Amino acid sequence: MQTALWWIKKDVRLADNPALTAALANAATVVPVFLFEPAVLEAEETSAFHVAAWCEALADLSERLGGHVLPLRGDAIETFARLRAVLPFDAIYSHEEIGSEVTFARDRAVADWCASEGVTWHGHQQTGVFRGGVDRDRRAKEWTAFMRGGPLPAPSAADLTRVRVPPEAAGLAMPVVSPDAVGHPLTEAQRDLRQPVSETAAVATLDDFLTDRGACYSGGISSPNLAFTCGSRLSVHLAWGTLTGRAAYAATEARQAEVRAQTGDAARQWGRSLNAFKSRLHWRDHFIQRLESEPRMEFEPLNAAYEALPTPGDHHLDAWLAGETGWPLVDASMRCAAQTGFLNFRMRAMVTSVAVHTLRIDWRKILYPTARLWADYEPGIHIAQTQMQAGVVGINQLRVYSPDKQLADHDPEATFVRQWVQELADVPPEAILKHHVRPVPGYREPLVDRLVWSKGFKDDYYAIKGLPETKVLADAVYQRHGSRRPRSARTWKSNAPRAGERRIVKAVAAQTELGL
Repeated sequence: MQTALWWIKKDVRLADNPALTAALANAATVVPVFLFEPAVLEAEETSAFHVAAWCEALADLSERLGGHVLPLRGDAIETFARLRAVLPFDAIYSHEEIGSEVTFARDRAVADWCASEGVTWHGHQQTGVFRGGVDRDRRAKEWTAFMRGGPLPAPSAADLTRVRVPPEAAGLAMPVVSPDAVGHPLTEAQRDLRQPVSETAAVATLDDFLTDRGACYSGGISSPNLAFTCGSRLSVHLAWGTLTGRAAYAATEARQAEVRAQTGDAARQWGRSLNAFKSRLHWRDHFIQRLESEPRMEFEPLNAAYEALPTPGDHHLDAWLAGETGWPLVDASMRCAAQTGFLNFRMRAMVTSVAVHTLRIDWRKILYPTARLWADYEPGIHIAQTQMQAGVVGINQLRVYSPDKQLADHDPEATFVRQWVQELADVPPEAILKHHVRPVPGYREPLVDRLVWSKGFKDDYYAIKGLPETKVLADAVYQRHGSRRPRSARTWKSNAPRAGERRIVKAVAAQTELGL
């Protein structure tokens, strides 16, 4: 094979890159291509945080490759056809993407185009998510085997000389690659506060976490204040592919071996933190597998019975998004996310609960707006977690969060609130904590009576949950998606895709095919 494309998607890196490794093993010349597609750029889920991550990661990769990255703007099929007219190729190598419907539809169309044009599209697994299915009760074992297979090395310097953009294709490149150039400019605050995303940054962040910051992971990630430091901060790198979960897993196991040889309180704390982090890597793929298995969950609740939930509060959406709810911790969380692209898991769960359970907004109405807020947006995680927190999966305990209790528990000095809610910057913590009882002058009162509205939601929710047909549907959801982890064990087993699953893409023959 003379020339093949490395279609860069969410694998903007050299290390542990199965698609790039396979392309180099089979082609004399590998052309690295990244597509800025109008359908993706214009999708409701896409934001400047995401585009900035692509651009920054590509710039870092381009530097590593001596400028040999080809950024192209246009529809995938039209762009591939335009490129093929000046640079014949008969193979495309990419990773198996588990995305939302906009990229899934694109992949189906590209698979058809490849089949009609005689181009072989090789899709390569890069996560512990299994395309085509592994038995639900065996997937934990398969996941562990995949992770312990170890990361692939980066290509040698000699091999990288074959990763290049031939002169005849270079003229097709976008003249400027930036968020501004593709219509997604960052605000000044976002430019200053967003997390850098590149392979270089990923390596540094992983090392810093495993040798320094990670000690406080266990016990620290629930706090909106501590999570910026105690959290791994690897979620953006895993989401956009500047690091793989397999590489993070291997590095964590190596660090665990070091810690096991140590004694004392510090070593025990490190042990707890590393175990907790490794468990999160496991759960990450577990939830992405749900979207791989059930693409419909972007649009429908996994348990269809909950379609009947009334949503009388959809008109509160704009105030909730703007951080104008009158609950200090909710408003601080939404304003923080809008400027930094980051919020720890507990606060994400809380704001989702308030939106759905208290303000009674349809979970689908918040799905894409919050996707735009998260710099680490991963469709499988985001969709699964939104449904789970909303309660429409129907197999988990319903958690209706009290923003007042969360404030008292996790920001008792109102440090986070006073940082992000300007109206409360100079208000004493004790007054902020009692705002729901004695409103603070100059700061809005809560949008609704939380106890009354939450009770209304729970009454409606449990009325539906108690129906015989709801229980039948819940059993089916559990068999397909429920954790097999015994409460006494820290392991889990997961489901295999069956009816409705995705399959992609060895496209030569029309074979087509989800917070750390």
